[in-house]
Amino acid sequence: MIERRNVPAAWYIENMEITETDTGIEISACVLKHNEDIFPFEAVSFDLIPDDKVQVTYDLYITLDSKANEMDYTLVRSYVDSDGYYPGYRGDKRLIHTLLTIEVDMKGKRTGVIYLYHKWEAKNET
Repeated sequence: MIERRNVPAAWYIENMEITETDTGIEISACVLKHNEDIFPFEAVSFDLIPDDKVQVTYDLYITLDSKANEMDYTLVRSYVDSDGYYPGYRGDKRLIHTLLTIEVDMKGKRTGVIYLYHKWEAKNET
């Protein structure tokens, strides 16, 4: 089962729809906002392909190229060690969010989490 979690964030996403299909994941066009900055993202999709010998993990990250001030998706497919370990993000761009982590076993069963980042609102707690 793939769980969905709503997460309040200063870097938040509007108009994103994430759909699990028979073959993989589809993500609608959307925008990421932070302060006055707006970063558009095009619609994307990718397949969740099991391996016949080991469990695999798909991690989708949102990363920022600070020099160019551009955002992008970074998809990483990792093989899971027998003790359950797999590497996390190791890129050179600034990691803004982990958008999803999905594990796929040898039979194609999927488990994981999709994170839905919405605008964080400060509340007056006095």
